[in-house]
Amino acid sequence: MAQTLRKARKEKLRFGSDNTRDIYDFLDRIEVCPVWEEIMIKEFEGIKPRIDEKTYIADGAQIIGKVTIKEYSSIWFNTVVRGDVNYIEIGRYTNIQDNSVVHVADDYPAIIGDYVTIGHNATVHACKVEDHCLIGMGAIIMDGAVIGRGSIIAAGAVVTSNQKIPPFSLVAGIPAKVIKVVPEEDIIKIHSQAVKYKDVWSIRYGIMPDCGGESYDGGEIV
Repeated sequence: MAQTLRKARKEKLRFGSDNTRDIYDFLDRIEVCPVWEEIMIKEFEGIKPRIDEKTYIADGAQIIGKVTIKEYSSIWFNTVVRGDVNYIEIGRYTNIQDNSVVHVADDYPAIIGDYVTIGHNATVHACKVEDHCLIGMGAIIMDGAVIGRGSIIAAGAVVTSNQKIPPFSLVAGIPAKVIKVVPEEDIIKIHSQAVKYKDVWSIRYGIMPDCGGESYDGGEIV
């Protein structure tokens, strides 16, 4: 990317303009470096991540080893998903946002269900997050923990090792505690949040506008 930008600066002289649109038009014509995928998606002990073609992996993200990512999910800028000493599964319509880490332990894989939103700077370590959960920004989930379906983990919360969070729980604090029950109908808001993220990368970023699947209907989100 640094080489690309340097080339763009030189080409600016040919354009005879500092206009940002000119630079972007030029960048659109540059062939992507063939090693780019190898930088972002890496084998570990001969095992390469299995990523559905209808997904989005943002610049700077690193996907390593025994990782499966299903359709309509997205891994955002500078996130690390590292399946080395165990495996990682990420379901459908799940988004893992910028600067987050998903890793494993010898005794526990990391399993993330469908329609899960994981906020910026979260750490999901060797645990299970069931369908339709929201993990707040900066939250930490430790080895062996299970986050039950439809739960919300507040920003900055720390779910400790082997802690079991019942379905439809709102959890906060260090260490994390269940502070209330999430109304079961709120699962629609979590669902909408996840589908909205799929529309953001596929349509608004223009990555794959014709990829199909569900579309955000404008409903309330969490």
